[in-house]
Amino acid sequence: MKITDLAILFVIITFPFVFLLNLRCDNLELAAYKKMELNRVLDCAVEDGVNDLVNVGGDKRVVISKDRALQSFYNSLFINLDVIGNEIAQRKITGYIPVIAVVDYDGFYILSNDEYADKDGYKIISPMWKEKMPYSKVYENYVISFTLNENVKIYDILTGEYYSDSYKDLKSTISSEIIQNDSLFEEVRRRTIIEALKREINYRINKHNEVARQFGITYNFSLPVINDEDWYNTVDDISMIVFFQGFPIGVGNERYNSYALGGARVVKPIKFYIQTDVSGLEYYHKDGCPKLKTKSIAEESQINCAKKGALPCPVCKP
Repeated sequence: MKITDLAILFVIITFPFVFLLNLRCDNLELAAYKKMELNRVLDCAVEDGVNDLVNVGGDKRVVISKDRALQSFYNSLFINLDVIGNEIAQRKITGYIPVIAVVDYDGFYILSNDEYADKDGYKIISPMWKEKMPYSKVYENYVISFTLNENVKIYDILTGEYYSDSYKDLKSTISSEIIQNDSLFEEVRRRTIIEALKREINYRINKHNEVARQFGITYNFSLPVINDEDWYNTVDDISMIVFFQGFPIGVGNERYNSYALGGARVVKPIKFYIQTDVSGLEYYHKDGCPKLKTKSIAEESQINCAKKGALPCPVCKP
C-alpha cells in the first residue's frame, strides 16, 4: 500500500474522533458560558429581592417584607430569562427553585413548593412560606434562642424562668458556660444558626423531589456544596438565599445547579446610654464603656442625649 493511501486511511479513521472531540469542546465552552450567564441572572434577581426585603417602620424598627422581596426576585428572574407574560414558562422555572430562605434577626423563613387542594378539590402546587423557625439549642438545663447579634432568649427548664437580653448582661444570672465564655458563645451562636438552616433546607430540597415530578422534572434535587464563607455570611446580616437547580441549559444533558446569597446589610443603630454619675451629673456612654452600670435610659444619637442635659463620657468618648 502506498504511503498516500495510508495517509488517506488515517484521515478517514481519525476525522470522526477529531470532529466529535471539537464538538465536545465547543459544547463545554457553550455550557460554561450559559452557566456564567445564569449565575449573573440569579445574582441580579437575589440582589433585587434583597433590596425590597428590609424596611424601616415609623418607630425605626426593622420590618421584613418577604412577599415583596419574593415578587421583586421573580420579576427580575423572569425578565432576564425572557419569560415575562408566559405563565406556563414561569411555572416551569419555579419548579427548578426547590427552596428560598429568608434569614431574619431571630429566626428564618423557608419558601418551598407544597401540594394542596383548592376549594373545588383540585390539586394545586404552589410555593408557600412556612412558619418562622428560631435559632434554638438545648444546652444543659436551658433552651437558648440566638439572634444575629449578641441578644438571646433563654428558658430555664428547671425553674420555668424566662430571660431576654444581651448575653453579656445575663452573665450574673445565667451560669451556663455558653453565656460566661465570649468566644464559646460566638462559636455556638454561629453553629446553631447554620445547622438550623442546613437541616431545614436539606429537608425541603429532598421533599421537593416529590413535587418536581408534577412539573415533569426528573432531576434529583439535593443540597449543593456551599462554601463556609457563604454560610458565615448568613449569620452576619438579614439575608436571602435562593437555590436554583436542575435547569436545562440546552447543551447536551448539562444542567444548571447553583445558589445565590444576598445580604440586606442592615445598619444596626448605635445606642448611647445615659447614666447619673456619683457627682449627680448625667453622662451618656457607648455600649461597653467600663463606667456604664445600667442601660435603663437609651438614645440613638448624641444630640438626643445632649437635649436631655447629658454630657459625653470622658472615658469612652462617644
